[in-house]
Amino acid sequence: MKQKFLCMLPFLFFAAAIVSAQTPEPTNYRGAFAPAPVAQWTDNWTNWDPQNTFYPAPTVNVSGVITSNTTWTKNNTYLLQGIVYVDSLVTLTIEAGTVVRGDANTVISSLVIERGATIIANGTACNPIVFTSSKAAGSRAKGDWGGLTILGRGLTNQGNDVPIEGIGTSEPRARYGGNNNADNSGSLKYIRIEYAGYAISANVELNSLTFGGVGSGTTVDYVQTSFGNDDAFEWFGGAVNAKHLVAYRTLDDDFDTDFGYSGLVQFGLAIKDPTVADDPAVSTSEGFESDNNAAAPFTPTPKTSASFYNITQIGAFRCGSNAGGITQPAANGFRRGVRLRRNTELKIFNSIFMNNWRGLVMDADVIANGLAAFKNNIIAMDLTTVWVGPTYAGAAVAAENAATNTYLTAAANANTIVTTPCDILVNAWDFLNPDFRPNAIGSGGALSGSDLTPGIQLETASFPNLNPRELVVDIFENGVGNSNGTITLTITVPSAFTVAVPGITLSGTDQSGSNGTFPNLGVSYNNGDWLFKLVGGNIVATSKPGVVITQANLTSLGFTIRRNNGVAPGTLQNLAVNVSGGADTAPDNNSSFSGISAP
Repeated sequence: MKQKFLCMLPFLFFAAAIVSAQTPEPTNYRGAFAPAPVAQWTDNWTNWDPQNTFYPAPTVNVSGVITSNTTWTKNNTYLLQGIVYVDSLVTLTIEAGTVVRGDANTVISSLVIERGATIIANGTACNPIVFTSSKAAGSRAKGDWGGLTILGRGLTNQGNDVPIEGIGTSEPRARYGGNNNADNSGSLKYIRIEYAGYAISANVELNSLTFGGVGSGTTVDYVQTSFGNDDAFEWFGGAVNAKHLVAYRTLDDDFDTDFGYSGLVQFGLAIKDPTVADDPAVSTSEGFESDNNAAAPFTPTPKTSASFYNITQIGAFRCGSNAGGITQPAANGFRRGVRLRRNTELKIFNSIFMNNWRGLVMDADVIANGLAAFKNNIIAMDLTTVWVGPTYAGAAVAAENAATNTYLTAAANANTIVTTPCDILVNAWDFLNPDFRPNAIGSGGALSGSDLTPGIQLETASFPNLNPRELVVDIFENGVGNSNGTITLTITVPSAFTVAVPGITLSGTDQSGSNGTFPNLGVSYNNGDWLFKLVGGNIVATSKPGVVITQANLTSLGFTIRRNNGVAPGTLQNLAVNVSGGADTAPDNNSSFSGISAP
């Protein structure tokens, strides 16, 4: 199913199904960052050197179960001793600027938000909330404490009462799952999590930030994990969405998705440390690792079907500078930028994967399923490099999975292969003062490419059979470059409704539109640049010669919509639009829909 886009303005009203729709923010670049002069979203709140950062000594010790609403304040420093649970129906509020330290001398010191509990931890760019090790500067190490775990009542393909990995099956407080993918576990904003993660045994670990069945009512935005002992972020089921995530120098996987996770993540940065990788006899270290199920059969539902947009993942084969000189990592557990296996349906768009031994590997069942996607992305370096040494010796990428190479390079998937990765970004090679924005020169040109994205604006989601409502379709240029040539917009008119073009009686013959402004939406439209006709049950609009949508801009087409006489009250249908042409490079982004109903 194509990814849906919807342009929503604050004063518009949409059907409930659309309010919760997963709709990525339109961008005009691939990767996590816009080109200069736009600032990096990592500025100010991230910390690239937590080893040498001073944190105040603990003033409040916390252990056991938090059973009443509690606020942690920035004038105190909190020490987690053992596993600290926030009880169901209890809210833990953490003020901006607060420091929470996990006791490295107590086994699995960690914070667990139980099902039904809420965490409100909203830092700011100037005053982030920090979860870190109890050890002094200079002596901290990955795994000093257990990390942050949030549990919810979202759907999983393992049932509705599942023990979270890393704590143990006998603890009733550490269980997740249910039937509510809109569940709300609270809010995380401007958070840093450092030196977390704990391994009970092989493949049974706590991560820096673990989500178990967390629902889409939860807010996750601007979170950095650093020097984690297992995965940076791992999602077990649920549908929580997230933006602006940083996985910095973690041991194992940066983004790990399992058990039916179906949320949307946009703007993510993942950076490998060439000296830190998992033991390849236990687990290989990937940028993405995605499974539908941990063991055969791999087919339970709901499927792992999350969508990731605008990710920049930098592997461990680091360049000495933008001029080149790639060094094989000291650790030997690194493998892939993206590993899609065990029948996952994960989707990744508009992203960069660079300096990995293997950029992408898709298992045969994933390719055969046909519902996973890896499109409009950049793979830099592998495909042309055969590494030597005790671990990285071997054949070229296609030998690991020839079908992956066929999928990756298929023209319809619009991926770009770059053989010289070192100068794609302004400066990705300075750990302490990096600049991950696209480079204006050199291989940064690979980030270009036009990409059309439609969006719908509606005056209301409910339509009587008189007094037609205003409908605007916006077409974004969502890539680097301009969309030109013939652009075609198609509206599939729902059977219970009538869509019309102002000033035109539609027929099977092209007719020129005229420009105008809708007073209720307060939006102008450019119908004068388009020809309109009726083809079967579809309205087709074709751009006139010379129409160009420039980089990061849009054009708007105006329509009206009403329900037909005789349509029963409560009738709900989807209004769908599709855009094509204009040298578009990412066809999976070309659809948008909105729910409409008859009052």
